[in-house]
Amino acid sequence: MSARRDEIVAVARQLFAERGYLGTSMRDIADASGLLAGSLYTHFDSKARLVEEIVGVFYRDLIDAQTRAAAFKGTGAMRFRLLLRATYDVCERYPEELTILHYDWQALSTLDELHDVREISVRTLTTWRRVIKDGIADGTLQPTMSPELVSRMATGAIHAMLDPVRYSDHPASKKSNPYQQLETVFLDGLELTP
Repeated sequence: MSARRDEIVAVARQLFAERGYLGTSMRDIADASGLLAGSLYTHFDSKARLVEEIVGVFYRDLIDAQTRAAAFKGTGAMRFRLLLRATYDVCERYPEELTILHYDWQALSTLDELHDVREISVRTLTTWRRVIKDGIADGTLQPTMSPELVSRMATGAIHAMLDPVRYSDHPASKKSNPYQQLETVFLDGLELTP
């Protein structure tokens, strides 16, 4: 990627996070990048392709980290713990992407250009459910838990802890061991003690 293209992506990422995907036009991005609107299209043929590049990097890192955590040779409870940490760590490194995905998902999920992003999003939830099912099967997670609901609660909790919009005055990263607290809440309630 060229340096100019990198600059455009950085500007668009900030604008999408601040104004939302629908509230940001290609002209806004061009103006903030110091380009004529037509010149922007030599780098990106649409706003959807631009947002795809932005959130695609986040999702590739997320799926890589989650795949490693899920492949760990250990109990389901241990893999769930690793999955929490891996997901939290990646999400913490991408606050703008998380904001874009969280607040604009309804619009983004309908874009044909984001087909691959939607598929990766589904893969991340499938990974959570598989790890939870494995923990139930190996007896290290409560058998009464719904893998679907627990995966939603875990990902929702991570989003809430790191939401830079709603909780901007109280960022979780300023608290001590935020993901450890998340692990304690989930695993003390889910993990069976021998």
